[in-house]
Amino acid sequence: MATYGRTTRQGLPRVAGGDPWPPVVEIAGGEPAPTAVVEASAPAVAADAAADVAVAPVATVAAPAAAPVAAASAARSVRRGLPRVPGGEPWPPATAAPVAAVADVVTAPSTPAPDPAAPADRAEPQSVVAGAAAAVSVAGGGRALRRGLPRTPDGEPWPPAGSAPARPERVAAIPAVAAPEPTPEPTPEPVLEPVAVPVAAAAPAPRRTPMQPPRRPVAVAAASARPAAEPWPKLYGPYSRAEWAGALVIGGFGLLLAATGVVVVVNWLLGLAPMEDFIARYPGEYHLPESAPIGIPAWIGWQHFFNVFLIVLIMRSGLQVRTQKRPTAFWSPRWNPQRKISLSLWFHQSLDILWLVNGAVFVVLLFATGQWMRIVPTSWEVFPNAVSALLQYLSLDWPTENGWVNYNSLQQIAYFLTVFIAAPLAAITGVRMSGLWPKNAKTLNRIYPVEWARAVHFPVMLYFVAFIIVHVGLVFATGALRNLNHMYASQDVVNWTGFWIFVASLVVIAVVWVAARPLVLAPIARLFGKVSGR
Repeated sequence: MATYGRTTRQGLPRVAGGDPWPPVVEIAGGEPAPTAVVEASAPAVAADAAADVAVAPVATVAAPAAAPVAAASAARSVRRGLPRVPGGEPWPPATAAPVAAVADVVTAPSTPAPDPAAPADRAEPQSVVAGAAAAVSVAGGGRALRRGLPRTPDGEPWPPAGSAPARPERVAAIPAVAAPEPTPEPTPEPVLEPVAVPVAAAAPAPRRTPMQPPRRPVAVAAASARPAAEPWPKLYGPYSRAEWAGALVIGGFGLLLAATGVVVVVNWLLGLAPMEDFIARYPGEYHLPESAPIGIPAWIGWQHFFNVFLIVLIMRSGLQVRTQKRPTAFWSPRWNPQRKISLSLWFHQSLDILWLVNGAVFVVLLFATGQWMRIVPTSWEVFPNAVSALLQYLSLDWPTENGWVNYNSLQQIAYFLTVFIAAPLAAITGVRMSGLWPKNAKTLNRIYPVEWARAVHFPVMLYFVAFIIVHVGLVFATGALRNLNHMYASQDVVNWTGFWIFVASLVVIAVVWVAARPLVLAPIARLFGKVSGR
């Protein structure tokens, strides 16, 4: 067998008890090497995969080949290294010489010899495909193989000294001549092992440039582009403007239906005989004490204007404080620079103080002039008369209006609740949440927690909103010009004086509403403390 590559590496034997495979041609001292004997089971391959090597299947060879091998070598010194065993000679031995090339391989046909140890029916060859012995002729100028560890314990280093690699381009396999079959028994056809034929290294493939997608026309690209998502609508509280509008429309329609149903039911109820007697006995008002004053003085009209002015701005600033997330300016009192509150809270608390002062003046004048009897109930008849007045309002058959002399019982109760119940609650809860409340008063804080104040303060504000809406609505529904003259002009006539005073008061309130911004409030707040951006 011819070897190829730079070295010959042997593996396990092909048959049990045989020599390692493949055999190696040994060259020693430039002498012709003995003929190699190749043994293989049918089918066998003459050589493994090698570049440009023709391979032919061979049959079992029982006798060594008779063809001699001629070899010529041009030896050169081999670089020697450390000994393989302690105390030994340097490795490889001095007799090892490199082999330059393998010259020609000549194969000669031979007749296989019978194996005396085999049975009679197996003594003859099993395959008649091919059989040959290969002899290797080594040309000069080669070099020896590098030897490694021994194949067996205490054996010689492997491969043996003088072994040389064969050059595969100089090897040619000649098919052997098949021997005649001694017996007519059929033999199984040999199965040829696949031979890996090396392929020359292909040139590297040219680098492919990725294909660019075809450019689409601008019109097509614009048509296929995904439309940009619409921005979320701005929220005003929990809903957007459109949702608020829808809620108002639907809610207003529902209230209209409900009001219509209430009016129908109340008119049916008042048509009953017992209810007619009730309305006749309790017309909606009772007689005031004889000492009660008649008419509305001018100071009540001015107090009414200041009260409306302050209460509207208090509700506006209170809602701003409740919904404001990040204040734009802060205010600190001069006596305590470490304490800071938002400018909106300062404006709200300042309005509260003015409202309390105006309320205190109103209550003092109310009891000093006897006007308190107009809004404070003085008889238990106030409750049935209040029910009667309510039923008349719901039936749209208004009770007799005579506010210049006496309010009806429903108005009297509403004014009493507003002045003597709702206003003090708003003041007490506001003071508890303001900076005027002592922080270190543990006993007071335990008796009156701030959570209670917050839970009451906001519903009180809602009451004031509802009172103003109903009050203004009834003023315009039960004789606007006369009622406005009572409240603003202090006269019991029907003309436009009170109306224009009312319009002027609304203009003043609107101007202050718009002007209540940090740019305007900051200079005023600096008169009482320090204003900073943070």
